[in-house]
Amino acid sequence: MNNQSTGPATTIRALQLGDRIDLKTLEREDAFSTNPLAFRTASGGTAVLFRSGVAVFAAMSPPEEEALIDSLLPRVASPLSERETETALIVVRPDAEDLLSGSGSIQLRALDQNRLLLVSEALATSVAMAYDERRISRAFDRIGPVAQSLSQRKLPAGPKSALLEQIGEALAIQQRLAGRIDLDDKPDVLWDHPELERLWTKLVDEYDLPARGRAIGRKLEVIQETADTLTELMATRTSHRLEWYIIILIAIEIALGLYDRFWK
Repeated sequence: MNNQSTGPATTIRALQLGDRIDLKTLEREDAFSTNPLAFRTASGGTAVLFRSGVAVFAAMSPPEEEALIDSLLPRVASPLSERETETALIVVRPDAEDLLSGSGSIQLRALDQNRLLLVSEALATSVAMAYDERRISRAFDRIGPVAQSLSQRKLPAGPKSALLEQIGEALAIQQRLAGRIDLDDKPDVLWDHPELERLWTKLVDEYDLPARGRAIGRKLEVIQETADTLTELMATRTSHRLEWYIIILIAIEIALGLYDRFWK
């Protein structure tokens, strides 16, 4: 390896700040991308912001990152106190091809804007998936006993309000995450620079994005099916109760009629 052809290493870090970042009215004249929103900072670093709630910082100091995060917080939906993070080290080697080491190190022929956008997309997707995986795991902890009860053909014990809360939580997670696991849509930069397809393929494989996306999809299906089944069973139980109420009312009406006929 010729060390003289190796440029300085650049740290790039992705953080999940919350459920979403409202990027409306954040247009900047110095932005080199609008989807995601990417721009250079005063210190020469780069910030890339995603609507999915992820911010990616390259070549920025921690104080500079925190200052930008503080300015974004009013636009972040459901800010996280414990942020999911993903960090990588980019090494520039003009005499070599784009390569990923498998240990968090990314070798690029150049640190141009297009390659930086692709690396940011991969890191943002990876950190968002990590956040989703942790969230789904918590949902499974709550839905597990519900599924166990359903497998025994009975509704879970507990008040109706608790069951409705579990249904609502499951549906909310399903709705929030359903649109974030589709990797069929390529990053916008690839439409103008198809020569970078190979780098994107390497990044997708490095962070195991397809397999993780499929796993999240399967878990979302289980959550959806559990919520649907629970809703149907609760509707059936309510219907049965109404039937019994009607039968009781009819019986009372008959009893009153017989009383009026034979005892008055």
